[in-house]
Amino acid sequence: MIALRNLRKLALFLFLFGMVPNWGESGIWREILLENFELSNYNQGNLRTKLEKGTKLPEISLSSNFTAPIPGSKQALVLRIPKDANFPFSLYFPKPIEVNAFIKEITIPIYSSQSNGNLTLIIESQDAEVRQLNLTSLNYRGWKTITVSISKNFDQNDRVFLQKSSIRILGFFYLPYENNDPNQEVLIAIDDITAIVRDKYRPLRNKEILLED
Repeated sequence: MIALRNLRKLALFLFLFGMVPNWGESGIWREILLENFELSNYNQGNLRTKLEKGTKLPEISLSSNFTAPIPGSKQALVLRIPKDANFPFSLYFPKPIEVNAFIKEITIPIYSSQSNGNLTLIIESQDAEVRQLNLTSLNYRGWKTITVSISKNFDQNDRVFLQKSSIRILGFFYLPYENNDPNQEVLIAIDDITAIVRDKYRPLRNKEILLED
């Protein structure tokens, strides 16, 4: 009985000083779907480049025949990059994906035809700062599930009491490998984008500690 009381006191002490123990932490996090490429339309208008006007852009399509080997996938986004269009470009979602919860990590199945290019995720922080977060080098062939940490790279805490902040996921940026075979055609596919999230903690008005909602 005494040991139980001491354990409760320790848990209360850690909580009050912002050091929430990990007991039952697995129950805090949940997986959510951010984009499955089934409800939105994608076309050339979602592609942008900073190169001169008239630069050829990749072919973009949605395919139900070429999906990642994951449960429930019905459609994936496919980018075919002909050899004369293998330049840097951005792919933007039809509407930014806004997440108000605290994101631990994002997982994306990505297909590569072993082009040796690089793919990054374009994210707008709660301070309206747009950054690129490295996802993967495309130096492999086939599907690969990529997981990238958000909690380690972005401050997501609400800074104003009762004013919820959010992170906006804008799209992807592709950078080709400069020594690619000039005759090589590049193929990239992206499937269901998911995230591990939890509810945010809200700051107390007069204390620099976090209190769970």
